[in-house]
Amino acid sequence: MKKINNAEVMNVTNKILDIVEDKNSVVSNNLKKAFYFKGRKSNTLAKEIIEGFSSQGDKILEPFFGGGSFIIASMEANRYVEGIELDPYTFDVFSTLITKINKSKLQSFYKKVENEAKEKVMNLYKTKCCGQDNFIRKILFDPENEEYFNPITNREIADGKNVKLMYKCSVCGEKSKRFDEEDYEILQGTYELDNSEFPTDKYIENSRINITASTGADSYDRNFSERNKKSLLHIQNEISKLPACKEKDFIQHALVTSLALAKISMYGSSTDILYHVIREQGQDMNVWVLFEAKYKSMLKFQDEFMDYLVEDISNNDRVQLKNASYKILENSNTQFDMIYTDFPYTDQVPYLERNQLFRIWLEKFSDYPEKYRLTSDILDEEIVLTNAPARKSHNSFDRYYNDLDEMLGILYSVLKDEKYIFFTMKLAENKYIQTYSEILNLARKNGFEYVTRVNIEKKDPTLRKQSAFANTIMNEVIVVFKKLSQEQRYWFEGNMNYEYVATKLVYEDINRQERRFISISSAVNLIRNDLLSKSIEPTLERMNLAEKIIRENFLVDPRGDVSIDGNQLYLAIEDNSTLFVKLYDLIPLFIRKLLEEKGKFVLDDLYLEITASLVSTDSNILEQIIKDSAYQNQISMLIDNYCEVKNGYYVKKKIDNVEYKDSQDISQFDGYEFENLIKELLEEEKYFDVVTVGGAGDRGVDIIASKLVDKNIERHIFQCKRWISNVGSEPVQRLYAERSYHSYDKAICVTSSDFTSEGKNALERFNVDGWNGWKVQELLNKYFPGKYYNRALDIK
Repeated sequence: MKKINNAEVMNVTNKILDIVEDKNSVVSNNLKKAFYFKGRKSNTLAKEIIEGFSSQGDKILEPFFGGGSFIIASMEANRYVEGIELDPYTFDVFSTLITKINKSKLQSFYKKVENEAKEKVMNLYKTKCCGQDNFIRKILFDPENEEYFNPITNREIADGKNVKLMYKCSVCGEKSKRFDEEDYEILQGTYELDNSEFPTDKYIENSRINITASTGADSYDRNFSERNKKSLLHIQNEISKLPACKEKDFIQHALVTSLALAKISMYGSSTDILYHVIREQGQDMNVWVLFEAKYKSMLKFQDEFMDYLVEDISNNDRVQLKNASYKILENSNTQFDMIYTDFPYTDQVPYLERNQLFRIWLEKFSDYPEKYRLTSDILDEEIVLTNAPARKSHNSFDRYYNDLDEMLGILYSVLKDEKYIFFTMKLAENKYIQTYSEILNLARKNGFEYVTRVNIEKKDPTLRKQSAFANTIMNEVIVVFKKLSQEQRYWFEGNMNYEYVATKLVYEDINRQERRFISISSAVNLIRNDLLSKSIEPTLERMNLAEKIIRENFLVDPRGDVSIDGNQLYLAIEDNSTLFVKLYDLIPLFIRKLLEEKGKFVLDDLYLEITASLVSTDSNILEQIIKDSAYQNQISMLIDNYCEVKNGYYVKKKIDNVEYKDSQDISQFDGYEFENLIKELLEEEKYFDVVTVGGAGDRGVDIIASKLVDKNIERHIFQCKRWISNVGSEPVQRLYAERSYHSYDKAICVTSSDFTSEGKNALERFNVDGWNGWKVQELLNKYFPGKYYNRALDIK
């Protein structure tokens, strides 16, 4: 069972929700434009969350800082932050951006490059419109057959004008023209250019990001036109003449970042698609224009974040950045107050492979080529799932999960007790449920407890059909874990959640007993024997842990008898059919929780609530339940019963009956709330000495009450089932057994739903009374008119 209380969960959740509602999940435009990075997260949200969950003087850790959003956020929140980044290119470009530079020296160096290179580059893009000299800003064409005169049309080509000009034509007033014969002659001349210095390295193949040998995309120069190759070399040649210094590095990175669009790309393209070989509807852009724009974007970044720039990234009182594996933390003596990072992805973004375009250029042309070399050690340290043939050791989920296991163990060692880790997360489609479930389980293994998950995408999503769930990408979320103390940690033996195993052993043994209880000594001995069977020594420490787990997960009465707690959820222990019945009863509570927290939800939110509740079990069970059409239909029916769709979200369904407008829906009560309601009802029904006994060691009895019947005081026992599914024979039999054993006068099984045919037969056979949902509602209407209703009674 969870190691933190619901009050803390609600507090953390509501705090984040308030921030999300107040702040858009956006990335600084200047940060976004300063350099290419796939999957950069919002620094504005992160700043608010960091401020909300930490204090002045606290230390923040960002072990995979990537695009730098959370480093910026930490500094904006006035917190000291330590950042680690494995990729040498990503580390270097972000470090360059937040390092103070000599502006006059920088401008002088840039002017030198401009004076020597700009004219040479612009001459390669010369054109004429209406006989007037001009330059090409962008040309649209079909690369595979080199069709420039009549390319396939797209939204950027109007009236066949596929050449975008630098300047408006002084004659026709247009900024675009058709490709003509003069353009063709200049283009032909570019094929004679000497581009022998241009890199021709082979990339590491990865079909998921379009790097394939079959298309030639594994060759560095494959996607560059001869004109753009020469333009890049002209600019690089002048940068290389500058003396080594941080101002030169700044200009160098402006050129390297422009590589993303200096290659042939799809028309209207962003920089997301780096390696796709474009066969038609392509674009080729003026390299000088790209270089100049990137240079200005980097300057704008420094202007926006001027207050956070430092002289030395490794020696100041605000931030420390390291180009290394997060594993350097193993030797750290620093204890952090918060960890805030982007979760190492599965197969979405293999960063080391994606950034090859930039790294290879720097390895060839920078002053420090060895700094950018992609060594086998660096490749081995990346936490990633990739299909790259050259990285077979990272091709399996087993390796990925092992790496996550090690990561979580190291992060546990450097985070202070009772502090939080915030992961931004957006998992890939394949094995989505299994991956999320495995992450939760590994977190528990390494001393963390799952706290909450909050959707941070502000846009209204289109409500997905349930049948499509298994193959949807979930929304971007923040997942929060709390570090438990050594005493609070879950009991794991190797990779086995032994706390779950021990609980299951005791649960199953109790259910085998006719009267549904065993002694605590028997329960501990059961665990002892199981440990021995697994060649695990039952030490005193383990036996003390066994008793602690029994007391935390079951009811133990003063005599030492252990029984199942009717108000606990033993979801992970059930078989599939029983599991779904319990889930079916639990879904209204999940819906209530989501609506109380956010007022709305999407289907992903509901399934992730279910996933979190099943973290200890085999993730395949949940997947099977979700993929089963019969289960899907029942879940869909439940959602529709409680919710309606508004603006792409599920929201609370309005009550048509005015009488019940402000009343409470008892079908969404939890077990304790339902018991207390029945207690109130019994008191109205002239019962006295009404006692709820759920916490005192009941074995199927929730309430004991007295009533005067024909001048005699009778003792009645009640079992309360706030269920959506119908009650079968087993609870009735247990109630009968308790009545017989303790000689109670009457036994009554109360449910918010109804009884199955087997349940009705058992009521009659064992002479147990049954109150179904209609009977309960009738009594509620009698004593508390308009205060309660039961939406579950509408479910067919």
